[in-house]
Amino acid sequence: MRVVIAAAGSRGDAVPFGVLAARLVARGHDVTVVTHASLAHVMPDGPRVVTVASDPGALLAGPAGTALRRGDLRALNRTRNVFAEFLQSFGPTTREALAGADVLVASSFAIAAVDEAMRADVPVVRAHLWPEFDTLDGPMPLLPYAWTLPAGARRRARGALRRVEPYFAGVDGGWADGRLDLRAAHPTGLTTATLGSLHAYSPLLAEPVDDSRTVVTGWWREAPHEGLSERTRALLASGDEWIAVGFGSMHQNSPGRVVDVVTEACRRLGVRALVQLDGAPREADGVVVGIDDEPHHALFAQVRAVVHHGGSGTTGTALAAGAPSVVVPHFADQYHWAHRLHTLDAAPAPLPRRLLTAGLLTRRLRAALSAGMRERAADLGRQVATEDGAGVAVAALEQFIGGA
Repeated sequence: MRVVIAAAGSRGDAVPFGVLAARLVARGHDVTVVTHASLAHVMPDGPRVVTVASDPGALLAGPAGTALRRGDLRALNRTRNVFAEFLQSFGPTTREALAGADVLVASSFAIAAVDEAMRADVPVVRAHLWPEFDTLDGPMPLLPYAWTLPAGARRRARGALRRVEPYFAGVDGGWADGRLDLRAAHPTGLTTATLGSLHAYSPLLAEPVDDSRTVVTGWWREAPHEGLSERTRALLASGDEWIAVGFGSMHQNSPGRVVDVVTEACRRLGVRALVQLDGAPREADGVVVGIDDEPHHALFAQVRAVVHHGGSGTTGTALAAGAPSVVVPHFADQYHWAHRLHTLDAAPAPLPRRLLTAGLLTRRLRAALSAGMRERAADLGRQVATEDGAGVAVAALEQFIGGA
């Protein structure tokens, strides 16, 4: 089977698709991954990788990213062309990659790739890192606090956002060259799949869906193969209680202030923090110690709690490690995962980035470090660790194609 995978978004959005690509190659399939040039290095050996020039890091660091983090629809409207250009960048490269393909696997943001596949009459399977079906508990990227609304209001909001999302994707009147209007082709919104859809997170965190074309697979994680650096191992062996702190590729306007907040919270609780943030002190004897990029599966398994942004992959890795989380969501689906972990008693209440203070972080960390929450996180971790999300996804994809 010849598979083209279009993986658009941040590093955390792209890495799971690299895992899926590697598993497909191991099954004997011919795989091409289309992704951002800045993320080519996170793709595994095996699949072909072709790149587009759009840079998700630059997008998130600029005015459009600021508007997205704030949920500011007026500012998003002013920066709409930036989003449209970013999303449309996948079109030409995907068009070339689709020659002779049996199926396109498209991530949530790879909207232009879906356009190209439909034009080329190539079957499409949508693949999402968060719920993209009509569930009241699912995330609404343009309305991050949706989970706080009553059920009726959430239902109305979801219907409204289904109509608004194509506008911000730049597809309300077709692409820049006047081609396909995706709203006409996809009357239910941007989540329509021609064959089916894969959802790459644990069924433990999902609402049941009565649809054979929608498969909740489990997270697409690499088999652990990297260990911690010698420096980090030495720090963990000091006998102190450690937490881990990091916000992935989320842009921080004032990383120094974040480090100060973490330092004060740790002092109050008598713990130390391994921090993956710019500006974190490197001295090994400090309350907060800056570390280089470390494999999350290895790091999280060695700490008492993890403070993170709530990205889907980081959420799954923390759960699989059995570590309680303190989630500091910045935007989009991160609020959803923060809420889900809290309802499962694997994390205290979400602490949005704009509300991050030493006092609030201290309270959240104290709850996360409690015996009850650590026990609950460990129990969930044992369940999540047994899931083979990528294997389930490969089997579902083969079944989709076999039944096409």
